[in-house]
Amino acid sequence: MKLALFTLALFSPAVEAILPPTLPSWEPTYDMSLSTLTMQCNGSGWSDPTRGAEFGVVSYDWSNAKSQWAMSQPMDCEERLIQQASMTKAANPNTHSWVYRNVVKALPWFTSVREILDDPAYSGFFLKFDPDVDAAVPRCAPENQTKCSIFYHDQMQTPAVPTPDNPNPDGSCPETGCNSGLNPTGEYLFDHRNSSLLPWLLEKHILSETAIGHPDVDGMFMDDYWCSNLVCSSVPTTPGCPCSDPVQGATEVDANQQKDMGLSDEDIRDLYYAWDANMQAIQQAIVDNGAYTWSLMAGQGNANAMPDLLTKNNCATKLRAACSSTSEWQTESKLFGLTVEDNEPSQLEEDVAFFLLARGDYAWLGWGTWGMTWPFNPSPAHGELPPLPNGVPRPEMIDRDFGKPVDTDGFCQEDQDGVFTREWTSGTVELDCNNFVGSVPTVAGGMRG
Repeated sequence: MKLALFTLALFSPAVEAILPPTLPSWEPTYDMSLSTLTMQCNGSGWSDPTRGAEFGVVSYDWSNAKSQWAMSQPMDCEERLIQQASMTKAANPNTHSWVYRNVVKALPWFTSVREILDDPAYSGFFLKFDPDVDAAVPRCAPENQTKCSIFYHDQMQTPAVPTPDNPNPDGSCPETGCNSGLNPTGEYLFDHRNSSLLPWLLEKHILSETAIGHPDVDGMFMDDYWCSNLVCSSVPTTPGCPCSDPVQGATEVDANQQKDMGLSDEDIRDLYYAWDANMQAIQQAIVDNGAYTWSLMAGQGNANAMPDLLTKNNCATKLRAACSSTSEWQTESKLFGLTVEDNEPSQLEEDVAFFLLARGDYAWLGWGTWGMTWPFNPSPAHGELPPLPNGVPRPEMIDRDFGKPVDTDGFCQEDQDGVFTREWTSGTVELDCNNFVGSVPTVAGGMRG
């Protein structure tokens, strides 16, 4: 993949810098099987690449294959994500394979991060503990009290050596200790106020050969964000406000982080604005290089991973909003979800009808829970689902060849109060919101790949 040049604009702190919802640069498709999406994570090993290749987009989480990379000497999560993407591409070159990145947290199980965390020349890239504060999180490795760090880090979702008190940590390291470099294994934080950080992030962490610079990687899930109480009080509509994940500062980081780092409210405000500006440059560089990121989908900013779900109560309201050429359902990329109960789609025909009625050029249908992790691996992601040795198969309906919308007006119509239709080349799609009954054309299955 040829890497495009980029420029970083200067932003006023009063301006929201992150890009608005932005379409992918690749050609749209109405192929139903390729209009599907899943985020995959199998902590016990590789995700099944054959199952992943059934989807139009498969995004691999950092915890994927954790049982392998947490035991590696040193840890090699970054390289294993590439290997997983390549296995998927080999099974279906038309599947868009995405990998995980985080530019809020500096995760040392990524080789690119570990190398600079261990290099004193880059110490200004990372936030540090306040040396005068008795921190709420340990500065030293639990298994080795001589292995300590001046850089702030917590142990949430962090691999560790199993102990009698914690026999099943979030990734088990060897008895000899976790090897993520010279510093203890933990979640570190980038200091976006350092102007030298962005060029490194772009060149070594985002556009590199272990990211979208690799021919088998088509996009990224960009995780976490910064939140500032000062920003929220001045502009309450700022994405992420009010700060509650769990407090102001970096999301999904220990609630005592501000005190432990000795940060003022003004420091957190400045970190927010610096991260915000850098994220715009990162998102723009991703798009400029022919790739895509989850946060550029409508409604998916700040690492959201929640699809639009259909209910009888919102059915007519959503479709009336969608049946217009100026609607974001038509002009932006959108995530739709299958409603699931007891690990099975529970209103399949209604959900597929809604997707075919409301979708625009760029739309994906997936597992309708936060995270959108289709359960097809033997190990659940972060413990949300019980183990499913054989997984949940894709319903035949989402692999049918429905063709394309017929260009009458090109959008769904409300033929009578609460009853919506749209013509496709395969036939008429209808959803009766009054009785909550959907119908789609009965056609043959489509071809994947």
